Amino acid sequence: MRSLLLLLLFPAIAIAQSTSSDAPKLAPVVVTATRVATTVAAPVSVTVLLGDSLRARGITHLADALRLVPGATVVTTSSFGSQTSLFLRGGQGNFVRVLLDGVPLNEPGGAVDLGTLTLDNIDRVEIVRGPASVLYGADAVTGVIQLVSRTAASGAHVALALDGGSYGQRDVVISGQASAPRVAITATLADRVADGILAFNNAYRSRVAGASVRLSPDVRTEATLSARWEAATYNYPTEFDGTVQDRNAENASHRLALAFSGRRLLGDRLSASWNLAAGEYRPRSNDGPDTVGDTLGFYGFFSRGTVTRRSADVRLTARAGSTQSLTLGAETSRDTEHSFTRSLSEYGVDAGAFVAARNDRAVYVQAVGAAAGRGSYQLGARLDDNSAFGTFHTVRLATGWQLSGAWRFRAAVGSAFRAPSFFENFATGYVRGNAALVPERSQSREVGVDGIVGGATISVTAFQQRFRDLIQYTTATASPAAPNYLNVAGADADGVEAVVAFVLPAALHVRSNWSYTKTRVTDAGFDTGDGANFVLGQPLIRRPVHSGRVEVGRALGSRADFVAGASYTGRADDRNFAVWPAAPVVMPARTLADIAASLRLSALGARVPVVARLRIDNAGNTNYQGIFGFQAPGRVLRIGVTLGHP
Repeated sequence: MRSLLLLLLFPAIAIAQSTSSDAPKLAPVVVTATRVATTVAAPVSVTVLLGDSLRARGITHLADALRLVPGATVVTTSSFGSQTSLFLRGGQGNFVRVLLDGVPLNEPGGAVDLGTLTLDNIDRVEIVRGPASVLYGADAVTGVIQLVSRTAASGAHVALALDGGSYGQRDVVISGQASAPRVAITATLADRVADGILAFNNAYRSRVAGASVRLSPDVRTEATLSARWEAATYNYPTEFDGTVQDRNAENASHRLALAFSGRRLLGDRLSASWNLAAGEYRPRSNDGPDTVGDTLGFYGFFSRGTVTRRSADVRLTARAGSTQSLTLGAETSRDTEHSFTRSLSEYGVDAGAFVAARNDRAVYVQAVGAAAGRGSYQLGARLDDNSAFGTFHTVRLATGWQLSGAWRFRAAVGSAFRAPSFFENFATGYVRGNAALVPERSQSREVGVDGIVGGATISVTAFQQRFRDLIQYTTATASPAAPNYLNVAGADADGVEAVVAFVLPAALHVRSNWSYTKTRVTDAGFDTGDGANFVLGQPLIRRPVHSGRVEVGRALGSRADFVAGASYTGRADDRNFAVWPAAPVVMPARTLADIAASLRLSALGARVPVVARLRIDNAGNTNYQGIFGFQAPGRVLRIGVTLGHP
């Protein structure tokens, strides 16, 4: 039972496998929490979501999966595919590093739109809460999210999944896998379409092709090559204040991610690991005049961009005994961006463009192990040398202690940073970037306890975070040639996260989480007027103080199961941008209920299994807005069927 508790509370722990052979063999690797295989319960806050379980519940997009995670506030602008941001532990929307098999999906500077990221061909999602710049560099200020591609099981399988639902949702997914003694292959093709919740110009489409090849040439070596291409288009009729009137505005993007990672045992106590990553992201916006007579104000905007990110990371890990490990790592990366914008207005045509690049080299060290029989530790330090802003160092110190057979204490302190975006550095046109910006920085500390009370597992974590040198935009520049971005603002985010899981009579599994997050602006910078986003002493906008979720699930024999849940989002400050200056508003609290069920229609031993599923989001049809002025979906019903082994 105690081992089971550790696996539940620290699901990223890798357990070394025993072998009858004298030759060393590779143990499962921890992708995100420590980046090394270890039997030690690393003192970190981790949540792991399994891809198969999410898909069985009808959850197809990363943003919807993250709504299950304590401390994660997911804010979606409006309909399916619309701009979606994540505020983890009260941090900014660009404070979380998002990776696909080690390939960063963020743009340089941390921005990432979660609205179109799907879970196709994903085995699991690992979420580490807390600073992680020691292992992952820039942008990992309040956490890291890693999507890990599927690995084939034994044999060869093919599956077809068909889903449809409210607001014209239509999904088709074809997946397959095959394996042999030394190679395993998975692949997925997906096409997802929705008409949207608004009256016109609100369609969404996502197309994804993903594949992963895992090689095991011998017992000492393994390697994985993964590739993913996705294209998404979202049409939106909303203006900046949520008014529904634009009939031809759209956002579109193409993304390609390639990763080659692996490791090799160099001896009984020494191993080498590597990760080569390449990503390309091509966003575009089109918003031309709605009619021939649309010539007043700012009536047209077009943008094109190409962002490429390349990186190589190598690590050597030495082991002492069965529990101690020391890792030395080195990483080199290059980011480039080509950007072009064109604005049409009654004042004329304004165009802006820039081409920018920066290189980063880093070295880091990490020690993970057990101490004094009952203790554990994770110590790390990193030094980045960036061609744009020079050197920057980060540290993380964490420790855990087994108080008893059922209770464990942990504590951690750390620092992290976010690099400026290329736009903040090099923008031209109406907005001027600042090449002299320095990284935003953070310091954090947390304590937690995990244990068992009766038959319930409990995990409670308290944290404090200090964000400084935050980059802020201002129109009141000293001269027309002066930059619009400066490092001037600061904020704090403190809170508590609690997770409780237990089993009721009739085999009802209950899991609940609750988060208390208090944010406070400590330096308003330039935001001193009415309607400012940073108001001294006030909370950061769109961060609820209280949030939580409870869900109850049960398996009905070997053929069916269901999960019913309710998510609570407390009151949060926002701004009404329909007036000038923007007026402070308070978004009311809301509770959204959801239901998911699956039923196996075929016989248990059928060669081609057939499984039907049902999902209802916002089951109570609650009328609400995630962002002030922008309507969110009402009740959403989805039904689907899968033919074959996914």
